[in-house]
Amino acid sequence: MLAAVTLLLLHLLPAHGHSPAHNHAHIMIARNALPNTWFQPRDHAVHALFARDDFPAVGSDAWVASLPPFTPDGSHTPDITKLPQAWVDAYNAAKAAGNIPNIPQSTTGGQYPNNLDPMSTEICSSYVKCRAPEDLFNVPDGTLGLNFDDGPTEVTGQLLDFLKTNNEIATQFVIGYSIQLNISAWQLLLDSGHDLAVHTWSHRQLTTQSDMEVVSELGWSMNIIYLSTGGRVPRFWRPPTGDADNRIRAIAKYVFGMEMVVWNQDTLDWGLTDTPPETTPATIAGQMNTWLNGAKSPGLMILEHELSNLSVAAFMAAYPLMKSAGWDVQSAARLVSTNGAYRNSPGPTGAVTAAGLLDFKGDGPAGTTNSTENISSSASAVKPPGSVSGTGTKPASTASGASAKNESAAAPISSSPAGTGGAIRLNIAWFNVLVLGAGAASVAYMML
Repeated sequence: MLAAVTLLLLHLLPAHGHSPAHNHAHIMIARNALPNTWFQPRDHAVHALFARDDFPAVGSDAWVASLPPFTPDGSHTPDITKLPQAWVDAYNAAKAAGNIPNIPQSTTGGQYPNNLDPMSTEICSSYVKCRAPEDLFNVPDGTLGLNFDDGPTEVTGQLLDFLKTNNEIATQFVIGYSIQLNISAWQLLLDSGHDLAVHTWSHRQLTTQSDMEVVSELGWSMNIIYLSTGGRVPRFWRPPTGDADNRIRAIAKYVFGMEMVVWNQDTLDWGLTDTPPETTPATIAGQMNTWLNGAKSPGLMILEHELSNLSVAAFMAAYPLMKSAGWDVQSAARLVSTNGAYRNSPGPTGAVTAAGLLDFKGDGPAGTTNSTENISSSASAVKPPGSVSGTGTKPASTASGASAKNESAAAPISSSPAGTGGAIRLNIAWFNVLVLGAGAASVAYMML
């Protein structure tokens, strides 16, 4: 019964599902899988945005109190008027420096007002499969990057048991709100030694969100990983439904120092439990047979999910072929970066680097701000250098301006759901924020 309640709540997430109209298929672009030079600053000063000297036990009252304050409408949407000041200062500095382009919000993935071209170098929408030079979607020849989206869920334990039996480590792109709903599964994931990465707080299509909403979605998801891992700062993120553009890429990069990981093959396994199903186990088995017995250049970054027994079973059925076909199977984060999944630690069990971190313990809502103030804007789009366009097929539009399954219904939250270890979700719970002066933050980020 408890599992059923949790699953029901997950289905109520306003943007947790994937649109049937969303074509996840990748676009083939001639480029090196792992370039020798990288535009992403490896020494990004993001550490200071999450600095604190205490890490409460997962599920404890103090840990629950570090979850984002939600909007007053009863949804689980983080309140953008109560963002930590340091995040807002970092955004303002990046915007003032001209690093964040003034691209309008889309009406839904890949569709922009005034007939703007999503494939243009100014926008480069990953939803319609435009790949920018910094997007990570290929891995070295002969390798296969294990990665799973949307956890933790009620089937996380099943997946983790299989991976442990086969001595495999994967990259888990986790959703902040899913962590809140599944604290016990989150603890299993933390104990497993897998690599953790960001999949936003509530799985909304980010190009439909304002800049501050994007900051909120990324920042709170990073924060819950940070607090749960003893201070590890995640390096990688993945956009829900693959929906990003140069505005979103820039916010992730210049505010939070994160690099975007997408994929080069897609199982559509998220649709196995749809009515009617988007795909079938037999279809996925056929795809896997083709991919795994095919060319080994580039390597495979297959999009898979831990959303249901069916999606996990599809991976487990394909795994023996991954090995027998001679693929070098590794965690996706370790294939796209020799520095691992975190900015300040060599891995899930390595020491966390203290250099650059400030010892600070917050004391309540001080340091919060109305984050819509003092945000500069630009009259024209400013594109990151070197964006490239792909040749993907534009997905079908939806009449509501949102993906067919990502409508605006939201689940009211007043306490943690059953099965989460008993931690109570406070309606006015607040994060112990870092109080960092605007001047200091501006200097730090202007130097990047």
